[in-house]
Amino acid sequence: MKKLNLMLLAICVVFTVSVNATTVRFETTLGNIDIKMLEQDAPKTVANFLNYVNDGDYDNSIFHRLAYGFVLQGGQYYSDGNSLQNIPADPPVMNEFKVSNTQYTVAMAKLNDQPNSATNNYFINLKDNSENLDNTNGGFTVFGEVVAGFDVVDNIASLINYRSRPLYNYNHINSPGLGDYVYINRAFILSDKFQINAGLSGAWFNPDTNGQGVYLEVLPANNLLISAWFTYDLLPPEVVQKSEFGADGHRWFTMEGQYTDNRMEGIIILSEGGAFDSGEPVSNSLFGSVSIEFSACDRALLTYEITEPALSGSIALNRQSNANVALCQKLAAEANQGVSP
Repeated sequence: MKKLNLMLLAICVVFTVSVNATTVRFETTLGNIDIKMLEQDAPKTVANFLNYVNDGDYDNSIFHRLAYGFVLQGGQYYSDGNSLQNIPADPPVMNEFKVSNTQYTVAMAKLNDQPNSATNNYFINLKDNSENLDNTNGGFTVFGEVVAGFDVVDNIASLINYRSRPLYNYNHINSPGLGDYVYINRAFILSDKFQINAGLSGAWFNPDTNGQGVYLEVLPANNLLISAWFTYDLLPPEVVQKSEFGADGHRWFTMEGQYTDNRMEGIIILSEGGAFDSGEPVSNSLFGSVSIEFSACDRALLTYEITEPALSGSIALNRQSNANVALCQKLAAEANQGVSP
């Protein structure tokens, strides 16, 4: 029985946000804002905020207050398609002031500045407001900090405002319509898993085995990963015919499958026969199953199970070139569609 050394390509992107921290993404009119939750410092406030996020209360909501050089506030109104409506408020949360209100931290607003009155309104500090907000009504509770999308925050903070509301594409002639506000189209908790993306496409190899590797391509539009698997036998194949180009008994493997988050599950296809630049037919048959799990933009693990001959195992994969790692990391972050509440 011939022994096969098999190598699978796997891709994984380094996720730029700490996997130990819950991170909420605001998909806004002008881009994404990622906010890391400070659960150790304000556990009740974080739980309160995440409850609004998971209930979809901040979806289609607006930033309703812009105080230049001070704060950008949201959480009060959402659009039902016809008008702005109040976001239903849950019971107030107890004040948990601990972290200072420095630039790009996120804190809860209070009802008429009353202690322990925070519900659904939050604000992003546009500058260091510690001298003011840390010393008012027991301090305003900081429960998060912006970790990505600083340029988006700054862009919104520079817009013209109408009665303190930042406006997008306002023509200065009519009163603002629903389309003139800056929206949070969707608010959701990011997954801490690596996200397969097109930046992983390219050549991969097994660092412990010469002559093995995979070339893969990620097709996001179809949620599909396809790959050519290059391998070799320890013994040459039996001579079936003399090919004009390539080895006798020519055969190769391809892999394909759907992916979710950082993992592809698919099949292995064995192709046999054929000669270079000829019309000779090629036969394809199901050869086994495969999974590829990516831990970073340059590391993956291929696990295979072959039916005949009966073989199974796992192969570590490294990227051949790191030229597109930065692109891969960017695309991985953008591809994150969050976790189900």
